[in-house]
Amino acid sequence: MRYLCVFGNPIAHSLSPLLHNAILQSYKLPYLYGRFMLDSGENLGKTFDKLDLCGANITLPFKEHAYLVAHSLSPLAKHIGAVNTLVRTSSGKICGYNTDAPGFIASLLLSGFRLGSAKGLEESLQSEEMSKLAPLLEQSSGERIESALILGAGGSAKALACALQECGTPVVVANRSSKHEAFFTQRQIPYCLFDELDSSARFDLIINATSSSIAQALPLPESTLAPLLTRSKLAYDLMYGRLTPFAHISKECGTAYKDGADMLILQALSALRLFCPELADTPRIYTIMRSVFTQGRSA
Repeated sequence: MRYLCVFGNPIAHSLSPLLHNAILQSYKLPYLYGRFMLDSGENLGKTFDKLDLCGANITLPFKEHAYLVAHSLSPLAKHIGAVNTLVRTSSGKICGYNTDAPGFIASLLLSGFRLGSAKGLEESLQSEEMSKLAPLLEQSSGERIESALILGAGGSAKALACALQECGTPVVVANRSSKHEAFFTQRQIPYCLFDELDSSARFDLIINATSSSIAQALPLPESTLAPLLTRSKLAYDLMYGRLTPFAHISKECGTAYKDGADMLILQALSALRLFCPELADTPRIYTIMRSVFTQGRSA
């Protein structure tokens, strides 16, 4: 038996084991996927080895720690500076990947939105992580996302900002502090503090990549957030499984709302195909994962 898991804190809410084990059992593969709560990201590498894992997913708040644990990085993970998937190679080395970025982009395309340029999207499909999802994807004929605002600047925000930029969609990142500003300015992604946001600005897509929804709070004061949402085509919260304050205010503003469920499923699919290269039927895996997720969410 080989072992996989997801690391995070908190982690009890994660449906990742449900998604991965459904596929592993369906294909009768000798793997078992669990969850593990870390007290500190400093212990990630040692814990990965101690549990004798062949792979792991990483969620909040350890994606940047995972970047440092990896012995080698995929080009996409290196560009983003954050890792959400660790894979132990046959030589025993640990390779870091980022499946958040392709999972996010795929979730928008499957929801009927258009992104950036056809050339930018085609180039983004070339990454190893995104190629695992390519059989599901094609450029949509629906509404185009011309601009995006990401609230938060952690590992997920870095992945999403780089993904949107690569597709050719202009993106602005706003955060409560200047802690991560250098990362974004080095990649020519505009960055500002929350209190510098202009509430009269227009963004087609507003993404909550902060941890505010875990605490059942808004990422920004309502006086700033509501006007922005009113002019937006889509509000996207990376949290899933609950009606968050961000979801509530988005609906009050009459803005279409999407939670992180599809992104979770799609990033999990990409990660699982990295863990188990023998899995090749992407559409079937996606169908099973969606069905299992729906059942698990309503249980």
